[in-house]
Parts: sequence; structure tokens; C-alpha cells
Amino acid sequence: MNNLEYFEYSKEHPEGLIDPYYAKDFVVIPDKVDDFSMLTANNDRMIELISKFKELHELGKDSTDDDIEKIINKICHILDNTPGINYSAFSQFFMVYNFTYSLYQKLSGSKKFEFIYEMLIRYCKERHEMYMSHGYSNMILQVMCDNYSHKRNGKTGINKILALMRGFNMVQSGSLNYFVSSGNHYILPDKGDRVTFEKFLKTYFIKMKSREIAQDKLPDIVFSHNGHFYICELKSMKESGGGQNHTVMEFANFINYSEINPNIHYITFLDCEYSNLLFSDNSPKISLQRKAVIDALTNNPQNYFLNTEGMKKFLADVFSA
Repeated sequence: MNNLEYFEYSKEHPEGLIDPYYAKDFVVIPDKVDDFSMLTANNDRMIELISKFKELHELGKDSTDDDIEKIINKICHILDNTPGINYSAFSQFFMVYNFTYSLYQKLSGSKKFEFIYEMLIRYCKERHEMYMSHGYSNMILQVMCDNYSHKRNGKTGINKILALMRGFNMVQSGSLNYFVSSGNHYILPDKGDRVTFEKFLKTYFIKMKSREIAQDKLPDIVFSHNGHFYICELKSMKESGGGQNHTVMEFANFINYSEINPNIHYITFLDCEYSNLLFSDNSPKISLQRKAVIDALTNNPQNYFLNTEGMKKFLADVFSA
């Protein structure tokens, strides 16, 4: 198929609501409530200490009391030495007062003591009894862990495209000679293969004019097959708004350039929900974005714009040749 037909194929095969390639699953609690875990055990212990603090504080004890001091020091020890304790109900309560667990970690010892004392007073007044009446559960640790999955380093677009390439005998190249030799090879310019990529540009007189707009820009992956080279930019966008318009125009410009050598191809791989919008939404802004992409493909028939299914089809066709 030509590049506009691949564009239409992508449009006819939209992204699914769930993309397993980006799963960032991470479990912090045991499968069963009776199983032991340092995190759940320490979280239970911290709840007990909070209850004891509340009892003593209601008796008029303050931070100068030995028992109060011991409780705070024990809570600080749990907070400082228990991976995953930032997902606890108490740690999450810090944000109610515009503070975070990571900020707590940066405090000195005396400041930690002072902060936890003040936070315990507020937590006991505003949350502890409420949570006790509903029943504390270590399940909240996993719930909060899941909630923060979007911030966790995990699978990237590069991992996804490498997974899509699995089965085509792709080999990562460590040198230019190896990369341009016969066979199926790839390099990751932004993940350690920059020197090889720069040599590739120079050897093949590739201008890559998109770098004039975004200086020092490196593509995500470059792969080769039968003397053809595919320079790919990967974009994962979930929704419109904010600076997305600039990003879309950026990857439209990426495929708006061509090289003298017809065997050099530029590919924009756009997945996630935004690609569905770009293919089908008729609002004025997105319609202009779509027109920019179609114009780029029309003017540069050796370049491609693909979503996940389009990329699967494209790779299957390229590597079957």
C-alpha cells in the first residue's frame, strides 16, 4: 500500500480503550490478608501507634512527653525505612496540607519530628476516627500504588515498537557497518546509539531538516531492511488540550521532509486515544491537524503516519518483501 492507504488503514483500525503494551502493574501487598509483608505489618503497626498517640494527646500529653516522643520516633522510623509506606493513609494525608511524602523525606531529623507531631494532631482529629469506624484496610496501599502508576517508570513507546517488531529477526546494531549491512537491524539514537546515528546521517548525506526546528533532536528508533532505512518518531498522547497542538504540528512536520535518497523514510507512530481523535474528530483544530498530516503524506510519498494497527500492517508488509 502507499502511505495514504496506510493512513486510511490506521483510521479504519482505531486504538483500543486499553493498551497492554503500556501496563505498569506493580503489586505491593500480599495476595491474601493473612500473608506476611513488611509493608502491611509496618502499616498496621503505624495505625496502632497513631491510636496510642491520640489517647495520650487527649490526656494532655505533648511533644515533651517521653511516651509521645517514643511514638513519633517509631512512626518516623517506619516512614523512613518501609518501601511503599508512602501509599499509606497517613502519608497520603500530608497532601491535605499541601505537603508530600517526598518532601518529608528531605527534612532533617528534628524537622521530621516536628512535622509528624503536628500532622498527627490533625490526622487524629480529622481522619483517624473516621477510618477506624469504616475499618482500616491495607488494600489502600495497593489502591494508591495503582493510582500512581502513571508516574512510574515503565514500558515506553520504544518497548512497544520493539514488541511489534518481535518475530522479524531484528537485531540491535552497535556500529554503522553492522547497521547498514544486509539483514534486519535497528538502533536507538536516544538510548545509547547516538554516535552510530550521527555517522549514519553523515555517511548517507541525510539532512533531517526537522532538527532545524528542534535542535539536537534524536528520533526514537531507526530500523533497516533491504537497503531501506526507516527513521521513526513515537508519540503517545491520551487527550487533547494544553500544548498538544504544538506536539501534533511537531510530528506533522517530522513527516513533511524528504531526502534525495528515496530509500530514506520518516515515520510518525502515534498511538493512544489521541490518534483516534486525529483520525475522526471534526472540530476545527483537529481537522487542521489532520489536514497537515495528510498534506505531509501527499507531498512526501516515502513517509508514513501510523497508529498501532497501521504499524503492525506496515511492518508485516515491509519485512515480507
